[in-house]
Amino acid sequence: MLINQQNRNTNFKALHIANCNNLKIYKLNNKQDLKFIKQLPEKINLKNLMPNLNKFEYDRWKEMLQYAVDNAQFYENSTYLGVKNNKPCGIITFLKDKITELDCICTWPVEHGKKVKLAGQTLFYQMFLDFLEINGKKIKLEAITNGPFDTVNKYKKLGFKELETLPTKIKMEITNPKVKSSLKEMSENLSYENIEPEQIDLSENLDI
Repeated sequence: MLINQQNRNTNFKALHIANCNNLKIYKLNNKQDLKFIKQLPEKINLKNLMPNLNKFEYDRWKEMLQYAVDNAQFYENSTYLGVKNNKPCGIITFLKDKITELDCICTWPVEHGKKVKLAGQTLFYQMFLDFLEINGKKIKLEAITNGPFDTVNKYKKLGFKELETLPTKIKMEITNPKVKSSLKEMSENLSYENIEPEQIDLSENLDI
């Protein structure tokens, strides 16, 4: 269902900043954009898109999506939306600083039972670019250990190292030199292309 049929008078003006493989990357740009993404947990039918999850895994994934949307509401955070075929397929939100803190990343299919290839890597790639732009020192995150997938090993492959094990999560970090190295490796799989930032009305261009 196209959101613009319900919100024709709402000014959702995100910035389309890059293309990567078959994805578009949008930077959320104002309060109206944040209101738009608050609809994602309600509009995206995770049960239909990910039919092989059990109830606990489904509930955990939905919780992660809600957590990402909630944290995106902090205006000091940088938030990006990954989009495939005009359908949102991932969100990342983080506090960009010398010590950058990843609040949450969440991806999901746009077709029944089919993962969006490299959606998570693309969003991490964008965060890494932002981090190097300010010559940050390190990026910190907390990888959950009670979710539907092994996030710890995924983050290790991106260059993060484990720091501390907690009951349901592991604290991890990556330093500036390792980010540079990881970006170089990731670029072998990702055809990332910066474009002249273009304001896009999410309500008219995205289908959720």
